Amino acid sequence: MKKTGISVILFLFTAGVMAQDTANDTLHNVSVNKDPRLNALVKKNREVNEDVYLKTLRNIQGFRLQVINTNDRNTALSVKTRMLSDFPEEKTYFIYHSPYFKIQMGNFRTREDAEQLMQQVKKIYPSGVFIVPAKIEIKPSKDGELILDVISDKP
Repeated sequence: MKKTGISVILFLFTAGVMAQDTANDTLHNVSVNKDPRLNALVKKNREVNEDVYLKTLRNIQGFRLQVINTNDRNTALSVKTRMLSDFPEEKTYFIYHSPYFKIQMGNFRTREDAEQLMQQVKKIYPSGVFIVPAKIEIKPSKDGELILDVISDKP
């Protein structure tokens, strides 16, 4: 009898207790209070991720000028030296594909841009200068300005 009485009292006591009061919460909304520093942290994380992405995206398909293709290393080095002195703003590449040494210059996204420089280079080397397709280096600006529609995976 004692066990039955205690069971009835516990049942009546717990029947009035509810985990949620649905009578007062008619909208069923949840409110979240977050620290305002969380937005600053998310913004900083996004900036870091964008910087890492821009630093890893460095090569796209473009064009370069091939100034000389020779099997004489000294000739290739002298041509490179002259190109560096005559066109200091353009990057010059010394490439070795056995048995030839190649001097290429510039990083151009379009063939038209390469043709403009080719006219100037042909004044120094009238023969043997031509445009070649190549993986070119790009340097995105600090603002992240990068024309992504120019980038393609096609060789």
